[in-house]
Amino acid sequence: MGKVIAVSSQKETIGKTIISIKAGVKLSRSGKNVLLMDFSSGKKKMSEYLKVNENIIYDIKDVLDSTCSLELAAIEIIEGLSLLPCPRINDKLGKIKKESFVKIINEAKKDYDVIILDIDKIQLSYVDFSVLDNIIIINNNDFSCIKEINTDKAIAEKYNFNNIYVLINKFNIKKGSKGTMMKLKDIQKLSEAKIQSTIEENIKYS
Repeated sequence: MGKVIAVSSQKETIGKTIISIKAGVKLSRSGKNVLLMDFSSGKKKMSEYLKVNENIIYDIKDVLDSTCSLELAAIEIIEGLSLLPCPRINDKLGKIKKESFVKIINEAKKDYDVIILDIDKIQLSYVDFSVLDNIIIINNNDFSCIKEINTDKAIAEKYNFNNIYVLINKFNIKKGSKGTMMKLKDIQKLSEAKIQSTIEENIKYS
């Protein structure tokens, strides 16, 4: 049975989708059979980053609605890495039912070693923690990050879910040292979160 990793954030344009894709590529190159599932409402979809937008015939909404099978909708990106794309039309995804979410995850677990979900927020009504193995929360080191990380932790703990990790992206060391943004040690102290990794901000990639 495949492992399910949900990648989420309270923030927009924080790099959640790119990090999900990078993780999928890395895992596939290590020999895992990986499926990326795009539930995100972000402006730029995984299919656009991966340059397969024009290859979409069926999408994740079609699978959720049982219009087609997961196998038919999944697009192979490279060997060991496939994508279940989000609809190109934002409004098409609509309201997702929790039972449909559970069903699509359980179907994917039969054929893939790792399933990475790009979702907006873990408190969305369709998210069922019982089918997740890990949650990775993406944030940066601005002052709002503490409240946002603690909110996500509280939601997960409400469902007795403890495998929640934090990745600090766009980490601004200079502003942290000047006191205009948070230092890493302060984020750890105030959130008591498992900070898995930090990625420094680089204006070249913004």
